[in-house]
Amino acid sequence: MVFVFTLLALVVIIAIAFFYVSLIISKPPKGSAIEFLQSPSSNKNRIIACIGDSLTHGNIGDCWVESLRDEYPEDTFLNEGINGDVVWQVQQRIEPILSCKPDIVILMIGSNDAMASFNKHSGERYKHNNNLPEVPTFESYQRLLPELLDSLSDIPKIALCTIPPVGENPDSAVNQHVKMFNDFIELTASNKNISLIPVSSFLWDDLSSRTYPFRKDYDPKVLPIIKRIYGGMFHHYIFKKSWNDVAKSKGQWILFDQIHLNERGAQVVFNLVKKYISSV
Repeated sequence: MVFVFTLLALVVIIAIAFFYVSLIISKPPKGSAIEFLQSPSSNKNRIIACIGDSLTHGNIGDCWVESLRDEYPEDTFLNEGINGDVVWQVQQRIEPILSCKPDIVILMIGSNDAMASFNKHSGERYKHNNNLPEVPTFESYQRLLPELLDSLSDIPKIALCTIPPVGENPDSAVNQHVKMFNDFIELTASNKNISLIPVSSFLWDDLSSRTYPFRKDYDPKVLPIIKRIYGGMFHHYIFKKSWNDVAKSKGQWILFDQIHLNERGAQVVFNLVKKYISSV
C-alpha cells in the first residue's frame, strides 16, 4: 500500500512539473510589439525589434534579448521570438511589428524550417502542430525569407542572422542541412544589401574551445526531442540549475538540449548583436 501511494505521489509530482513547464513554454515573450502598442513608451531613443523563434523568445534556454535590455536601458527592445515558429508564421504576424516603427530589426529565423525540412516525419509534425498551409521545405524558405525581408524594407536598419547549429557535431547530416540554410541566408543578405550577423560561425568557433567531450548527436524523433527539452527545463526551472550546467550534464557546450541556447551560447549571440547595434 505504501508503495502504491508513493507511486501515485510521484506521478502527481511529475504531472504538476510537466504542467508548470508547459505553462512556461506557452507564455508569450515579455515586451512584444502588441504590448508596446497597447502601452506606448515615452522613450525617445531607439526601438529595436528582435524577431525569430524560440532562440529569440528565450524562455526555453537563455534570453539574449533580456541581456540587451540590461545593456541598453534607454532603448526599447521588442521581443518578437515565438517558440516553434517557421518563417511563414513570422510573415503572418508582421503587421504589429511594423506598426511600432522600429529603428532596427534583428532577424534570426530558419532553425525550425531547417529541422522541419530535415526529414518527412519532422515536416509533417511541424505542419500539423503549427497549422501550416504546407510542409516547410528548403525551397519554400528560399521563397519566403526574401518576401519577409521585403515586408521589412521600410525599416532603417536590418540585420539578418545566420542560424545556430542543431546538435554540436559539425559533420552530422542535420548540420550539413543547416549549412545549406545558412549559405542561403548569407546570399540573401548580400542580394538585399543588408547587414549579416554571423551567429553560426561564431558559435562553431566557441564550440572548438569545449573542455569536455561531445556525447550525443541530434535525434529528430519527437519523443527524444520532448525528453531533452522538458528534462532540461525541469532541471532549470524546478531544480534551479543553470542552462550551462544542464548542457554539461548532457555533454553539450552551447545547446542545452541540442537545439536551444544555454548561457554560453546566448552570450555569443548577445555579443554579436551588441556589436552591430553599437555600430549603427
